[in-house]
Amino acid sequence: MVRRTWLLTLVVVAGPVAAFAQVVTLADAIRSAEANNRTIQIAELDRQKAASELRSAHTRRWPVFSITALGSQPLTQLGVTLERGSLGVYPHDGPIPGQTTTLEGPLTFGFIGYASIAQPLTQQHKIGLGIDLAGIGVGASAEQLRAKRHAILNEVRHLYYGIAQAESGRNTLRATVDFLKQLDRETTQQVVERVALRSDELNVKAQLVQAEYDLLKMDDPIASQKEQLNLLMGLPIETPFDVDPSTIPTTELISLSEASAEALASRPEIRLAKTRLRQAQLERRIASADRIPDVSLSLLALRTVNFSSVLPNSVSSVGIQATWDVFDWGKKREEIRQKQDAEAQAALELKDTEARILADVAHQYRRIVESKKQVELARALQASGAESLRIARNRYVQRTAVLSDVTQTESTLAAANHRYIQALVDLATAQADFEKAIGADR
Repeated sequence: MVRRTWLLTLVVVAGPVAAFAQVVTLADAIRSAEANNRTIQIAELDRQKAASELRSAHTRRWPVFSITALGSQPLTQLGVTLERGSLGVYPHDGPIPGQTTTLEGPLTFGFIGYASIAQPLTQQHKIGLGIDLAGIGVGASAEQLRAKRHAILNEVRHLYYGIAQAESGRNTLRATVDFLKQLDRETTQQVVERVALRSDELNVKAQLVQAEYDLLKMDDPIASQKEQLNLLMGLPIETPFDVDPSTIPTTELISLSEASAEALASRPEIRLAKTRLRQAQLERRIASADRIPDVSLSLLALRTVNFSSVLPNSVSSVGIQATWDVFDWGKKREEIRQKQDAEAQAALELKDTEARILADVAHQYRRIVESKKQVELARALQASGAESLRIARNRYVQRTAVLSDVTQTESTLAAANHRYIQALVDLATAQADFEKAIGADR
């Protein structure tokens, strides 16, 4: 897929990291975010809930056990009325019973228990589709987890690169302050020796104060970025740390066609769109399966206690139970039509997602190419500026150049250094976005 190398140049420009805080590498920040980020943890809980629903769906294949118990006080007497001769008329005994008779039970507190066992038969097809649908839900939640993980890790990389850039800029400003302090001492000495003007001394002091003010202003944005990175890593926001620019990786660029193929195979958005298409297909098949009658093998048992002395206190049976909505006013037909429309919609969304991702990959590819050229240009300008400052300072010491030439050249070099740092971080950021665009897990 990609091969990583170390971006050592940024370390040279940025200088050594501070020794009083723990150094956090980019890999450390990523691992901490994966383990502690609350957004990722929430998505993982959603995936676990979907897996639990899948296990629950499997249990619908087995028999259903049901028990109903009722303890009650009858309000009316229960009885059976036997008409005269309803049990037969016999030559010697005559009609039985001899007269219309009503048998009634006492109004006492009684108990009725009803138990049933039903094994689904024709429902097995629909249950299987439901299990497949629950499995699709697990896949969808897994892709949503993967997408959120990619987004969080990409944000971690951006913040890490931003901190590295800001601290590199602060080190560059600190070097500028040191240079201006030395220049101020030299200019003050030359004013005393009457070989430099008082205005030159004041100009250097003004530039020194401005550089010190710019250096002070960088503390707040760096602190804010570190707080945001601590939040993404799931740590207390006040946790102190230093970044290590040497852990910022670069990627050996693959061809655009390879990147596009990898994105189509790996991007969570495409996988999720395919999952939703499969889900729509299963929902349409489930709606069609609703037309099949529900047939179950059933065992029923009824038991009464102290309820009636004239009615049977125990009844049991085994047989086939069928339930079928013979006429539903076209409800099922309309539901199937809705599911068909949802399936067509999911297919269109998949094609649209693929097109947008291919455009994103091409854009990020062009960004990397542009960033590489920007680094090359910034490196050349930095080298040129450093040499120009060396020459200008030597001439100033030899009193063959004026102070304004030195300060102007120093400003040009500072701008070139800042541009080079920005180009390096832009390249690293473009690489992070490119990896996210192709769906790379690392």
